Amino acid sequence: MKSISYIFFLLLFCHQSHAFLNIESLRQQKAQKPGLLGSTGLRLNDQKGNVDKTLFQLNTLNRLSNGKSHYIFLGQYRYGKSFSQEDTRQGHLHLRYTRQSYERLASEYYIQSEFNKFENLSLRVLGGAGLRLRLFANDKASLFTGLGAFYEKEDLENDRDPENPRGNLYLSSLIQIKNSQLSSTLYYQPNTEDFNDFRFRFNIGLETLLMKNLSQSIEYTIRRDTRPPRGILKTDAQLTAGIHIRY
Repeated sequence: MKSISYIFFLLLFCHQSHAFLNIESLRQQKAQKPGLLGSTGLRLNDQKGNVDKTLFQLNTLNRLSNGKSHYIFLGQYRYGKSFSQEDTRQGHLHLRYTRQSYERLASEYYIQSEFNKFENLSLRVLGGAGLRLRLFANDKASLFTGLGAFYEKEDLENDRDPENPRGNLYLSSLIQIKNSQLSSTLYYQPNTEDFNDFRFRFNIGLETLLMKNLSQSIEYTIRRDTRPPRGILKTDAQLTAGIHIRY
């Protein structure tokens, strides 16, 4: 009952919940006017009794458009405890600038930092650039691809601290289905000094509009890192669902 009260309170109080399934879903929204588009949300799950668990999450995803220039800011922090023992502490920040050079081609530049205590990642920082190509787009669907590279440095617990260049290739799509949108993104990031060391990430989500500013979503993400920190599994998958307030 206590958890239900929290959810009801947050839906009324929060200015916005996370309204877009991923960064690509936000970037491919149609008919955007110059200005700010995005969402900021706060989530809290508190259970006592047979299950003693607390989970706090703060996230924001924003896009500022000004002519041919587009700025994206993404941030998230998660913290959790189970039976008074901390079991979740992670966060990341991402800042991206995109310049629409031609009708179908854009250049992009980005920096990112992240940490995850329970994946033995104290800090990862990276910066990179690339090109983004629109393969096709209409009122019902769009498909984009990107090609670029970045340089990263990692601070790992009880392990060596690698730093290396990586390629960055992605393919993203958005499909409109009546009052729903299906989005997916596929990333491939090989170490250009050792192609046996690569990261793979696939995300797919369905968001359905229930009312003018209220939607529900379900999202599945799978990640694979062939050279994770010591003691961490190579493959990680997550399924999430939620209700969001949009603008």
